[in-house]
Amino acid sequence: MKRRGVLRVVLAAGLLAAVGFTLPARSTAQGKLQVAVFLPAAGDPYFKLKSCGYFAGGKKFGAGVTLFDAGGYGNLNRQVSQLEDVIQRKVNAIVLVPASSVGTVPAVEKAVDAGIVVINDGIATKSPKVTGFVGENSYLMGQLEAVYMADALGGKGKVVMLSGPSGLDLTNFRVNGFKDYMKYYPEIKIVAEKFSGTASAEALNIMQDYLQSFPDVRGVYTFNGPIAIGAVQALRAAGKKPGQVIVTTLDLEDETKRLIQEGWVGMTAISQPVQMAALAVEMAVRAVKGEKIPAETLTQSTMVTKSTLSSVDLSGQTCPKP
Repeated sequence: MKRRGVLRVVLAAGLLAAVGFTLPARSTAQGKLQVAVFLPAAGDPYFKLKSCGYFAGGKKFGAGVTLFDAGGYGNLNRQVSQLEDVIQRKVNAIVLVPASSVGTVPAVEKAVDAGIVVINDGIATKSPKVTGFVGENSYLMGQLEAVYMADALGGKGKVVMLSGPSGLDLTNFRVNGFKDYMKYYPEIKIVAEKFSGTASAEALNIMQDYLQSFPDVRGVYTFNGPIAIGAVQALRAAGKKPGQVIVTTLDLEDETKRLIQEGWVGMTAISQPVQMAALAVEMAVRAVKGEKIPAETLTQSTMVTKSTLSSVDLSGQTCPKP
């Protein structure tokens, strides 16, 4: 298939970067340069992995790293309050995974106006003032789910989508990548879609409703591992067998890995979150020191299936040893 060939070429491109710019250096004479990292949901297995990368990046590049947790994607006000507090403390740099691409704009622009470097990690804030972005090619990640799904379904069947948190560029790019690729398969019908938080329990309830409305569903798109776990729990409860309904997802935590090995999840795509987090800290440090940094840095996206799980490079997914 020509479309798959195009995707393979894109995958092989690896790390991408756009034209960057330089910021004036801030003084670090009083000690270690300080980087504040803001996460929407630090308890999520994906962000637990990324935390390793932030601290590894801080150690490598001589920066003190402090993590702040909003406690969930729905807690925008808490994240904004945390940002406001850190701006008052005059840290050197902020690495931000925003709880909302739009809702964090005023705080981010206030930080930049105060001379603080702001690096978006994984999810973009909709402001031209952001110093730089480090993340995945989210559109490609969604397309990779569609590539696998279309092949596994033989080009026809009903598909439902558990699309993850609304209001995030990352979510929209993943969803659009999946839907755009599926346009090449008119006999594959996306019959339902719902945005939600990332808790497995919430995904379980949504999937149970889907199974009642569409008992002949053949494929399930999921935003990430915890959502895939909830979908699989619903399939088990409905008496389905591994592989009877094709489940695809993104990111790779221990439980997702087990479900792939057991055949419940057909594939995932990974974007090296530990490496991504370390890169975000690196870009923050370099910008504070007045170095020119790329406006955008993307990590490589890789499809992982049961047959490739043991051979794929997972170094960017693994916490470094102390």
